[in-house]
Amino acid sequence: MTFVSAFLFCSLLVMGSLSPLASSGPNANEFNSLGMWAAIACVLAVYLLPLFIFVKGLSAMRYVMAVLCGLGIVTIISIILGVLVLGSFSNNFSAFLGVIALSLATLIANVMWLVVAFRPSPKLEVKN
Repeated sequence: MTFVSAFLFCSLLVMGSLSPLASSGPNANEFNSLGMWAAIACVLAVYLLPLFIFVKGLSAMRYVMAVLCGLGIVTIISIILGVLVLGSFSNNFSAFLGVIALSLATLIANVMWLVVAFRPSPKLEVKN
């Protein structure tokens, strides 16, 4: 689920750079710019470094990853709300549908990550 979430979040950055959001201000990332690739590298670092530490055996890292996942959910909700407001004011709402769709998919993946990470372990049945 971590890889799915990371892939979707990076895809969201790319989709945002292809949408009218890329021309929304001086700090916006344009497609294939150094800023876009730096943002993708930062996102991958935030996803993969804790995952690597978790895989190496530090099970408490799951809680750090859950906090990061929660921050991701807040970020994605902010993106969705911001794009909805920007799209409604720009009279070009259809240009933002890809960003909204990827945001919703990323939101679902992050919620699923929390469910998978903290679901109770299955009980082993003892047969007599």
